[in-house]
This record gives sequence, structure tokens and C-alpha cells, in this order.
Amino acid sequence: MPTFLLPVTRRSLPFASSLLQYTSSLSPPTSPHIQFLISSTSRDLERSFRSQFPKLLSSHEHEAIPDYSDPKDLKEALGQCSGVILAANGCGDDVINLPSNPNDEWLQCEENVASLVSKDHRVVKLSWTDGFVKERSPSAIGRANWELEEELKRKFETEWAHNLTILRAPVGMDAFLRGRLYDLVCGRTLSMSVKRGRIAFVHPLDVAEALSAILVKDVGGEVTLTGPEALTFEEVAQILSNGINDKVNYSNFPLWAVQPARWVRGVPGDAIEEELAVIRALEAGIQQKVDTGDLKALLGRKPRSFREFVAENADAWPRTELV
Repeated sequence: MPTFLLPVTRRSLPFASSLLQYTSSLSPPTSPHIQFLISSTSRDLERSFRSQFPKLLSSHEHEAIPDYSDPKDLKEALGQCSGVILAANGCGDDVINLPSNPNDEWLQCEENVASLVSKDHRVVKLSWTDGFVKERSPSAIGRANWELEEELKRKFETEWAHNLTILRAPVGMDAFLRGRLYDLVCGRTLSMSVKRGRIAFVHPLDVAEALSAILVKDVGGEVTLTGPEALTFEEVAQILSNGINDKVNYSNFPLWAVQPARWVRGVPGDAIEEELAVIRALEAGIQQKVDTGDLKALLGRKPRSFREFVAENADAWPRTELV
């Protein structure tokens, strides 16, 4: 039975839980197709999984869990595993909730793991920055994901299409549950500088379920997931209004006003330049392409819609007054 190392950060805890839940549903109750070895800096995270999915965890209850910040721990853990899952980000908001932070715990975690995997490992890498995974990407996280993917491809050489799976997705719908977008929705005014640009927002549960299917079915190569439609932020505001039964206004925040507004808040100049470049790319439609073929092939159904996401989370945005 293959065992996958699964590094889990606090940020990726909900996503990892969904991944294990779907893997459990695809496996026989007493004999799962695969197992996971949790790597974390906190024992509490591993315990939360053990109480729900004991059959899916390869380690015993009283064993020490490998710390992904410790190279010695990681090397030993990788020696026990046939594969590794790089999904420590766990949320698709890096492109939209700016400024991004290349020093985030999840990115350091994935860099540590990627440096130690061998070409004999089966690796699945999730990049939430579809369209931005380039050497000269305007997104710092997009560039970081590109560097990670290139490092992994070099390790696998000509075998990468079989032993390495790269799963790419645009902005996740869960971006509206955290950070600046969450605050704007709670303030009932979605003030965005992307005016006409459309984004094929993807449901986080679709990503988790597809990743689980990739593991169970042993799918290699590049896989792209999107939502069923590409939406403008004005359309997003309308769907939110209908879903939470409270008007969410859309407001276009002019591009020229972004720089002074960020300066006042103390945002560094390079972070402002990144935000402006990302806004221009989104306005130009870098994440507007709808491609549901891979998801249908993996799951046998259409992707979940943004309307479904809002209905599932209708109570998540209490009205607040922005200051």
C-alpha cells in the first residue's frame, strides 16, 4: 500500500481534512488504497486527523510526527514514504489577497520538502496560481510555484510526466472567506480594481476531491481545474447578494488610486508594484479560461458553481462596518 507524506500547516488544515475525507470515501473502510504520514510542527494537527481518519494514517498514535522544518526529520519521513503531496498552501487566495508573502510558512515547508524528494518518489504538487506560474510572473507566489515545479521536473527528468503530477487551479472561491476579500464582503462593498476581467473561480472541495482521485487512480502529468463559469466581480457581488439575502455592492476602485491608498497603509513599494501588475493581468483575462475536462474525467461530473459555494457558506459573512 503506498504511503504519502502530507505536510500540513495551520493554513492548510481545512483543505487537508477535505482531502482525507474524499480519500476515505473512495477507499474500502477496512483496507484503504493509500495511507498518509502527516508532517507538521504541531501534534494537535495530527491528532485532529487521527480522531476522524485513523485507518488512513500510517503512523501509530504515540509515535513522534516528522517536523517539516527539520531536514533530518523530513529525510527520515521521506524514507518511509513512496510519495509526497505538496499542498501546504491549502487556500486559493494568493493571487487576489495581496500583498503576497514569499516567506509564508507553507512555502518554506514546500521548499524544504522539494529539496529532499528523490526521483523514486511519486509527487503531487498543487499550485493555486494558474496563469501566473512563470519565471517572470507578476505574482511573487506564482514565481515561487514555478521555481518549485522546475526543481521537481529536473529531479524526475524524462520520467516527470509519470512520477510527478502538477495540479493547477485559478483563484479559489475560499479566497472570499479570508483576508481582504472577506472584509470587503462583510462590509457589503466589493471594491475591486479588476473591472471587466473574469476569473473562473474554483471550488476548494473540487480541488480536494480531484487531488484525492489523482492519488487513488495514479494520474500523472499536468492537470488543470476551473469552475464552470468565469465571473466578473460585479457578477460575484450579485451572486453574494442573492445568496446571503443582503445587498453586496460592487465598486470599481480605479487603478490610479491603488498606489496612494497602499502607501497610506504602509505597504512597501515592491508589494504595490506586484499588486498593480497582478490586477492588470487579471483584467486582461489571465484566469478567465473555463476548462472542466480534467475535472469531469477525474470525478465524472461538472464542477461546483460559485452559487453553490455561497449557499454553503451563507452565514460566513456577518455584516460589519468598515473603518
